[in-house]
Amino acid sequence: MRSRRDDGFATPVEMMGLVLFGLLATMFLGYLGRLHAAGVEVTSTARSAARAASLVSGPNAATAEATHVVATSPLVRRCGGGTRTRVVWAPSSLGTWQGGSVTVTVVCTIRNRSLSGVWAPGMRTVSMSDTQPIDRYHR
Repeated sequence: MRSRRDDGFATPVEMMGLVLFGLLATMFLGYLGRLHAAGVEVTSTARSAARAASLVSGPNAATAEATHVVATSPLVRRCGGGTRTRVVWAPSSLGTWQGGSVTVTVVCTIRNRSLSGVWAPGMRTVSMSDTQPIDRYHR
């Protein structure tokens, strides 16, 4: 036999616990979504920079072009701690620029506050790279 005091309804204290858990879970999922979006944006920028670097005439021009692509991308607004770009090229079997490959690594430091939507200490570093072939016949 059930007591009259236990009629199956949640008390206000229990409901506040559920509401608080729901808010925290929503904030955490939003944080993960924004972190993933930042990773996608860094990957896209690295891919664009590597493609642009693979279309120029030499390694020095490739570094300049990749740096320019990253500096003019929308990624710069997201990276509160700044971006870094590293360009590495592998020569072809003949040791020349044409026929080799170029790898661009983009590193973005993001403030946790911009990911969580509320005050959060610290920063996250997202690093992505992409490798593109250098066309053997392109001059």
